[in-house]
Formats: sequence, structure tokens, C-alpha cells
Amino acid sequence: MKFAIPVILASVLAMPAAATTLRITVTNDTGALDSGGFALTPVYAAFHDGAFDAFDVGSAASGGVERLAEVGQFAPGLDGNGDPLPSLVDERNAATSSSQAQVFSSFTPTGRRPLFAGESDTVEVTIDDPTDRRFFTFLSMVIPTNDLFIGTDDALELFDTGGNFIGPNSISITGAGIYDAGTEVNDPTTGVAFAAGQNGGAGTDEGGVITAGFDQLAQFIGLGTAAGFTIADTQGLLGGTSASAFSVATISFEVVQPAPIPLPAGGLLMLSALGLGGVAARRRKQRS
Repeated sequence: MKFAIPVILASVLAMPAAATTLRITVTNDTGALDSGGFALTPVYAAFHDGAFDAFDVGSAASGGVERLAEVGQFAPGLDGNGDPLPSLVDERNAATSSSQAQVFSSFTPTGRRPLFAGESDTVEVTIDDPTDRRFFTFLSMVIPTNDLFIGTDDALELFDTGGNFIGPNSISITGAGIYDAGTEVNDPTTGVAFAAGQNGGAGTDEGGVITAGFDQLAQFIGLGTAAGFTIADTQGLLGGTSASAFSVATISFEVVQPAPIPLPAGGLLMLSALGLGGVAARRRKQRS
């Protein structure tokens, strides 16, 4: 009977990792609050096993990334065309059973709208199996532009194989992390999504591939937006600010509550039985 307890404990330790809740904060760093910096559409995020590759620099954008980069279409209420989020995951052959995707419905107090310069908000998300959803991918459109976006070319590893959070605690997105989807010509006079008086779907098709997009950003300085403000040069884009010096956003991660690993009911019963059996055996030995 001595081997039973180690066997039971080993089986408990081999159980799948418990769900973990992360507190995720996104801050738009393109300018101070109400400064007129660029805005970001609500953030699409996926927690997955590493099989989901949202995009690759030098390759054509997928249909889902094109919709996101041109009109932020993953967010209902922004363009009225519904939510193509599932196709954004499925079209890159991510295993559905190993992916947990969602659109963070808001990083702002008033609901699902763009996160304006200087704004920050927090969302808590529970990862139901962090051993199987170790990686994090995010995507968001930079507005008002034709097809610029931020995102993870390579997924970020948040958990180790045992489901333990390994960080990082925060990531900083700079201008080097702005991409041009290559699907629509960047032109502040035609078809710019979220620009005042413009139809976001009327831009010129580009037929290109995903490239670095920071050098396309400065031309939108001074553009009026549908939200009523004008894009201001908050970080010296027109003065030659480098991509690495231009702050776009910060995403921070905090483990809120890793649920305790539960002991199976059968294991509890067996341990109880072993404990009672041991007590009885000692009593018999003492009597003899």
C-alpha cells in the first residue's frame, strides 16, 4: 500500500492546468488624452497553441486581416457589416479546439468604439487551459488610415508548457510595429476609414503584400476625423521621428487568479481510505 499515495499524487500533478485569469490593459500612447493623436480600433485577440499565424510580412494579407486593416470590420457597430472574427482565426488553419479568440469589446468607458490617444482601459479574460493556449496574438487598425494596422507577426508566448505565466508583464508597440496591409493605397484624400466626410470602402486597391507601414503614417497628420478631432503631430512625425521612437501602444498583463488545481473526487476518497486504513493498522499493532 505504500506505493499508492505517490501514485495518486503523481496523477494529481499530471492533471491539466487550471484556468488562469489575466488582467490585460491597453493604452494608446500616440498622444496625451484629447491631444488629437491617432486612434486604435478595439483590439482583436487570440490565445492559442501557436498554430495561428495571423500574417507574415512579405506575404499577401488574408481576407480577415484586410477587413481589419481597412475598416476595422471585426468590431460590430463600427461599420455595420457584422463580425468576421471567426473567419480570421479559421482561415489561417488554427485548430478550433486549441484557440480561444475574442474581440475585447471595449478599452473605453463608453463601449465598443476606437481607443483614442491617451485612453487606457482594462479587461479581464480567463484562459480556460493555459497549457493549450500558451500564445497571444493581437491585431488593431490604426485610424484614420487606409490600411495600416498593428499586430503580432510572431505570436507572443505567455505561458510555459506547464501553464505557468512567464510574461512579459508588458509590451510596448512602436512605429516599427505598424504594418501596411498592402491591400489599399494609402491616400489621405480618398477612402480613408473614419475620416470626416469619406467613405472608408472607396479607396484604391493596391494588390500588394504586407510591409512595414510607419513611413505611411505622417501623411495623415492634419486629417479631420469623423469623431470631430484633427490628427495632430504629437510626436514629431513631420520632423523625422524614427519608427522605434514613435510610441503607439502599451499592453500589460497581470495574473489575477490562477485557480487552484482541484483534487479529483476519486483521489480524495482514496486518500481518505488510505488514511483511515493506516490509522486502523496502527491501532491493531498497538493492541497486539
